Amino acid sequence: MPIINIKIELNKDLSLVTSANGENNLRRAGQDDLKSLPGQARTSLDNDPLKKYLKEALLAPNLDKMAPYLWLAFTPDHAHISPLHLQAARGRSVIVAENVYLHLVWYYDRIFIKPLPAYLLSSAFWEYIEETDIEIWQGAAGFMRTYAYLIKYEIDFRKAQSTELGLIPTNDGKNLITYERFAAFIAPFAELDDDRVRPRYHYGEMRLTRLNWFARFMLRRLTYYHIHAQWNEYLGRFLAPFLTAFVLLSTALSAMQVELAVQNAPQGSGNWVVFSQMCRWVSIIILVLVLVISTLLIFLVLFMFIHDQIFAQKVLRDKRSKYKKLETSLKSGVV
Repeated sequence: MPIINIKIELNKDLSLVTSANGENNLRRAGQDDLKSLPGQARTSLDNDPLKKYLKEALLAPNLDKMAPYLWLAFTPDHAHISPLHLQAARGRSVIVAENVYLHLVWYYDRIFIKPLPAYLLSSAFWEYIEETDIEIWQGAAGFMRTYAYLIKYEIDFRKAQSTELGLIPTNDGKNLITYERFAAFIAPFAELDDDRVRPRYHYGEMRLTRLNWFARFMLRRLTYYHIHAQWNEYLGRFLAPFLTAFVLLSTALSAMQVELAVQNAPQGSGNWVVFSQMCRWVSIIILVLVLVISTLLIFLVLFMFIHDQIFAQKVLRDKRSKYKKLETSLKSGVV
């Protein structure tokens, strides 16, 4: 009995056949002249090239490697995914990317989403990968589960099928794929637990800036994904914290120099005395302001970090519990 019971098949282009040596193979149903994967004309259905392609298309080994530690920076909840219609409300534009390691990774005002391949809508394909490669099955199942959260309402479905995005096929070769049919198809994947999918899919959306920091320590790379085409843009964001610290320290040093100059200035009379006193108080006020601002910035960073760790631990405890349903909200964590 298959692990996932697919109620409605949305693509019937594939069939599963068994060769004389007992090996399972995928074939195009009723189309012997076609030897390629549906939607991937450059990928052969022969087992070796097919498995190589599927590993590249559906597995994200770097994210799987970092996953045990990502709770330090991300909400450890696979449902931490905004539906498509809310992405715009969060100020993000959807960028379609075939790279699975970019799926649901966001960067400031954009989020990358991998379109749903036509072959993942075939029950024959799911039977094939279940029996040939469990890692690919787990990666594909986790990927499909993300679409259960991306496409929650009919408005999300229409947006996904729009010409602009094209995230979901519009037909199965004969009939239109309606929201009702898609909802029935995706339902079994929505019920999968985290232990049935790859570690990457224990998380939902991920911020690229934080992944870049993890990559420096865990992958020994400058970035997880080099989004900047020019070095000046990359260095500009990397040096921003140092420039902020430099400005604060420069302001403090300038105020100290004013105070020392006032102390060593010859004592005058009249307006010069008033001016000297004013310079002294202005320098003291500036020093106090620099100290307060620096303290507030440090406190804010520590508060955000501790808040996220407490929330992450709460989510992990809830996920381990067998008696309580996990209930988290995108508004709960600091994003």
